[in-house]
Parts: sequence; C-alpha cells; structure tokens
Amino acid sequence: MISIQSLNYPSAVHALVVGLPLAGAILNGFFFSRNSVRGSQIATTIVWVTWLMAISGLVNVLLYPNQEDRMVFSGDNLSWLMAVLILGVSGIVHHFSLRYMSGDRTYHRYFITLSLITSTALLMVSSDHLLGLLAGWGLSNVLLVRLMIHKSGWAAAYQSGKLAFRTFAFGFICLLVGFGLLANLANSFSMRTILKLDWASLPTFPVTVALSLILVAAMTQSAQVPFHRWLISSLNSPTPISALMHAGLVNGGGFLLVRFAPLYLAQPGLLTILFTIGGVTAVIGTAWKLLQSDLKRMLACSTMGQMGFMMMQCGLGLFPAAVAHLCWHGLFKAYLFLSGGSAAQEKRGPMPRQLGSPLALLLALPGGIAGAYAFATLSEKPFVAANTTALLIGFAFMSTIQVAYTVLQTGKLIWRWLPATLLALLAGGLYGLSVRAIETLLTPLAIAVPQPLNVLHGLFFGVFLFAWLALNLKWPVRQQTTRLWHYLYVKALNTSQPHPATTTPTRNVYQY
Repeated sequence: MISIQSLNYPSAVHALVVGLPLAGAILNGFFFSRNSVRGSQIATTIVWVTWLMAISGLVNVLLYPNQEDRMVFSGDNLSWLMAVLILGVSGIVHHFSLRYMSGDRTYHRYFITLSLITSTALLMVSSDHLLGLLAGWGLSNVLLVRLMIHKSGWAAAYQSGKLAFRTFAFGFICLLVGFGLLANLANSFSMRTILKLDWASLPTFPVTVALSLILVAAMTQSAQVPFHRWLISSLNSPTPISALMHAGLVNGGGFLLVRFAPLYLAQPGLLTILFTIGGVTAVIGTAWKLLQSDLKRMLACSTMGQMGFMMMQCGLGLFPAAVAHLCWHGLFKAYLFLSGGSAAQEKRGPMPRQLGSPLALLLALPGGIAGAYAFATLSEKPFVAANTTALLIGFAFMSTIQVAYTVLQTGKLIWRWLPATLLALLAGGLYGLSVRAIETLLTPLAIAVPQPLNVLHGLFFGVFLFAWLALNLKWPVRQQTTRLWHYLYVKALNTSQPHPATTTPTRNVYQY
C-alpha cells in the first residue's frame, strides 16, 4: 500500500504528465460537441495543457535530476528527456492541427486519438515496469495505425495502416518474448532491478536471445532494413500525423535500445550487428532520398536514413550521442513536414547543372577541421581517438565541411572563406555542446562506452566518405550517360517506391 507521504514530487509530476493527456481525451469524448465553436475551444484548451506539461517536464529535468520515484515510474533523466520531447512535438502537432484539420468530419475523433497517443507514448517512456512499457508501446502503435488510416474508406490509406500494423505486430511479439525472457532471468519486471543485475554471472545464450528479440522490435519501429517498407508506404497520413510519426514514434526503437544500453554494452557482438544494420539502412535511405520527386516520399526516405545513423551511434557504444541525434532529428523533421505545404507551393525553375568545385571543397577543408575540433572540444572528446569516438569525430568533420562548402558555393570564394570557416566552427561547437548536455544528463546511466575499432567501422566510414565526395564533386552527373548508371538508377528508384496497394494511381478511386 502506498501512503500519501511516500509519494515524492517527481512521482506526482510523472502521474500528471501521463494522466493529463488521457484526461484530455476523456474530456474530448464527453464534452466535445460537433459544434465547431465549442469543439475548437476544447481542442485549444487541450493544446495549452499539453504545452504546460512539456514545460513542467523540462523544469523537473533541471530541478530534480535522477530522482528515484517510489511508484511504477522510471524517474531517470532519460524518461524525463523523452517525455519533454514527446510533449513538445505533440504540442506542436496539436497546435498545427487546430486549423489544418478544421472542417474534417473526423475532427472530433482525431483530437481524442491524438491525446490518447500522447498519453500512451508517455507511459512507454516513463514506466519502470516491463509490462507498462510493453502496454505503452503496443497501444501507441495501434493508435498510430488508426491515425494513419484516418479515412478508412480510402483504400490506399487503409492498406498503409494494414502494412504498418503487420510490421508493428511482429515487433510487439518479439518485444513480448524478449521481455518475458529478461523477467524470467532477473525474477523481476522492474527495469531498475534488471539493469542492476550482474548479467555476467547468468547464462549468456538466453540473454543474447532476449536482447536480439528486443533489437528486432527496435528495428521494426525505426524502419530498419528489412522492416522499412511500412514507413515509405505511410504517405497517405494527414501531414500533422506524418510529423508526429517521423518526429516521435519512429524514434521508439532508439529509446528502447538506450533504455537497455547497459545490457547491450556487455554484448559487443550485438553492438557490431546493430552498427551494421544501421549502416546499411543509413546508406540505402540516404541514397533513396536523392532520387525522389515527391516531397513526402523524400522526407520518409530521409527519416529512414537518419534512423539508420541513430542505430549506428548505438552500435558504436555512444548511446547519449544517439539520444542527441534522436532529439534534433525529431524536431527538425517535424518542422519539415509541417512546412511541406509551403515548399510544395514554391515556383521553381530548372535546376542548374553545375559541376562540383574541387577548389571550393579544398578551401572548405579548414572549416571542416575547425568544426570537428570544436565538436570534440565542447563535447569533451579526444580529437584523435583510437576507438569508435573517432567515427563520431569523422562524421562531425564531414558535416561541418559541408556547411563551409555550401557557403563557399554561393558567392566569390575570397570573400566567403572566412565566414564559411567561422560558420562551420560554430555549427560544430553547437552540436558538440548539445551532445555534451545529453551526456551530462545521462551520466548516471553509464551508457557512453566507446568500443574498439574494427574492420566494419572503417568500411562503413569509407563508404560514407566516398559517397559524400562523389556527391559534392558531382561525379554521378558525369556518369549519367553510362548503361551501368541507368541500370542502378532505375533499380534504386523502383526499390524505393511504396507498396503498390498504398498508392492512388487514379483519382476515381479517391472520392473525398
């Protein structure tokens, strides 16, 4: 029996954070009139409550770090950080939906479901009990499928939801069995208890099987190869739901891996597999993105590639860096989807066919070095490392040299060299600060353990470096007349298409 005195402040806030969106859904269901004025007032109230809880969660992270709750909540900074991200993205989507969905005949049901999915996602990231996490995971995916379908009479939307549901159901079964194995081995359903056990003294095989099943569940959620097709076939969803999906629930796989990071760090073989899967997905998703002519499909392929990069960071043993990537990508992708209508309305002329400038790339090199050094310094990492941190510094180098190179291509090189270098330095420093901030928040979890370098690390980094150079120097443009290029282009374009049942080839099958 839990007494009132045993409830601490973080527990009460956790209960409110999970419960208030649920209360919003109930309020919506009982009092949301079909009258548009009253309905808009209630929806607006729910939006502001969502924003209030996001601010409350952020305050709790700053004032009550790593408080151990005495209820069924996790209470660590990973839970609070994810709760703030969920509430922030949900608040943005709620706010955007007030006008975007106005006039829709399912306006009533839409806001109920949106409040419910916010609550279940918060339950997933906040629960210390394995069954609580599992319930939040499963309910969030079911509600996401309902939001994806939206208009069940539209065959393409229905098939999109059906494909996603099958993928999620397979992942849920894997997660259920994996959790069952862990609970049986630990004789407890508490994640705190499970993560504190000395797993080296337990049989290795069942632990490896359990973690492999959890990894598969994470792959289905985060659209890793070969479970990626549901994501690129989800384009029939309303734009705010696409934003919620790509900025929120797709990140669930990353959260799951970070939650059980101490167990994965004791399994170097699984980390290598995770890095390889993430690397393959990142390469394929990024390549497919460059081939798309449809804006939402391009963004979907981009998310696929970014989730692959997040998985790669987990495989490197750098779980806090993966969390930082998860947060920044989620917010940026939400912005891209919600502003997609404005981008689609822009009048664009033919794209110039300019070849890459080797001189500009060479002049951007100091900017890349400065940006990588700023990243390493402000994230408190060695600039030259003999472990997987070296790959993170290498990717920071490519990112910041790209910043400088982009600036140098827009004007005279002599006048833009210094601003380009300074901008690359600033970009690297800001990213390094964000990674360091996340690492500081998650320090008590001890989940930043760089791994020894191996051949696969070098191979994938070489592939990324070669592809980056090729694109910037426009080598594919020079190869467009070759038969091999034509074959590869058509093959990749066809493979990157959504499932045929989820498309609307003619207007006469869409009667809305």
